[in-house]
Parts: sequence; structure tokens; C-alpha cells
Amino acid sequence: MTLVSRLSTLLIVLLLVGCSQEKVQVIAGSIYGTTYSIQFTENVDKEEVHKLIKTELDRIDMVFSTYKDDSEINKFNDCLSDPAYPSKSFCLKLASKEFITLFERAETIEIISMGAFTPRPLVTGGQTYDFSAIGKGYAVDKIGEVLAKNGVSNYFIDIGGELSVNGTKFDESWTWGVNNPFDLNSGAYRAFKAPETGISVATSGEYRNPGHIWGEGPQDAVSVTIIDDNTADADAWATAMYVLGVEKGLEIAEKEGLAVFFIKNDGKSINSSEWSKIYP
Repeated sequence: MTLVSRLSTLLIVLLLVGCSQEKVQVIAGSIYGTTYSIQFTENVDKEEVHKLIKTELDRIDMVFSTYKDDSEINKFNDCLSDPAYPSKSFCLKLASKEFITLFERAETIEIISMGAFTPRPLVTGGQTYDFSAIGKGYAVDKIGEVLAKNGVSNYFIDIGGELSVNGTKFDESWTWGVNNPFDLNSGAYRAFKAPETGISVATSGEYRNPGHIWGEGPQDAVSVTIIDDNTADADAWATAMYVLGVEKGLEIAEKEGLAVFFIKNDGKSINSSEWSKIYP
């Protein structure tokens, strides 16, 4: 009887140990006027990883924030407005490689989207740049790099609704969803299982913050979700597709091989053929 009791106790202890080892670690905070949440399954020092993540988020803020006077993008904009400097190309020569890379990526998407996505908001007096419609996605990608360098390959990164998901949640798929834009207090409009090989997702719409997207379009979609190779491009394309509208957006999506999911104003959804390849 004593042996049975000890064996039962040992079994309970082992089960508890197994459960504790399968606890998802969560890091959360505020940045860029929104919130972030990073979940991962590896048994690493959460506080140390959080410090590294916060350092990277703050570093990116000093590159792309238009709210910090000494950020790189504000210095670039100051250069553009200074008559002593001859051109945009000259000002770019003073910029970091990181800034130039994202600048070129933003301008490429602007061209392909026929101006539906633009890093230049409409302002009076000169030309300024603002990467807020691609910056959050870029930050998600950079945090993914931080996690990978520190031995974390099974993660779910969310910065203000822009996502990067990789690996599994203890041998089960991570699940992500598209918000119901008609009722934010309800469940997801649609939920999906993330492939183990990874997925980068961004959603755009004005149902949370009306009027924050630049550009005038048909406004016949209330929410647009993009899956791309990286979250920065997904972020930019989600904005572009929202401005383009369903018909023109799908036309460009088919031409460029983009995975896009529209929730239309009438509550129905429609997606590109590339999206159907990922989620049949």
C-alpha cells in the first residue's frame, strides 16, 4: 500500500513537472502608441529576453519615430527641408543602411500600388516622410531576429495587430485570427492555424481608429489582411489594399501574387487565389 502511494505521488509530481515545462512564456508592454505581446515556448530567461526585446524596440523607435526630434527619420526630413542640401539622394547618403533599406522597400510598394501606399503623408510646406504604415511590421520582423539569435524558434509576436508566428506551441499549431470589425468584443471573424514553417500577417482598417489611413479609395472593405514573406511588406500592403478597395486590390494581388483577405462592408469576405493556396 505504501509502495502504491509513493508511486502515485511520483506520477503526480512527474505530471506536474511536465505541465510546468509546457507553460508558454509571455512578454508584454507598450510601444509606438500601441501594445506588444510575445509568446514563446522555449525554457530561456524571460526577463533577459524581454530586456533584449525592449532595447530593440527602443532602438527602432529612434530610427523611425516622427515623435522624437532626434530620430533618424526626423533628421532625414530636416535634411530634405534644408535649402543647403541639394536633393533626396544626397540626404539618403547621410542615412543608415537600415533606413535606406526600408525607404527603398516603401517606395517600391508605393510604385506597384500606384500610390495607394505612400510613406509621404499630405502636409503643407515641404515633403516629409513617415514610416508608420510599415514600421510596426518592420519591428515585428526585427523582434523575430532577436528571438532567433537567443535560441527561440517557437514564438507568436504581436505588435499592434501585426504578427509573426513560427514553429509550434508544444507540438500544436499556433492559432491566429482576424478580428471581427463589426464587433470587437466578439470572437474572431475567422481563425486560422499557423503553418509550422512560419507566417507573417498584417491587418489594416479604420474600425478602431477612424481616419488614420492616408489616401482616398472606394472604402468598400472594412478590414484587409495580408500574408507575406515578412511583416513589414505585409503591413504596407495591408494599407495599400485598404485604399485600393476590393476590385482594384484583388486585381493587383493576382498580378503580384499577394495573399489578401478582404472583409467587405456588407460583412462578407473575399480573398485572392494566393490566400487560398495557404488556407484552402
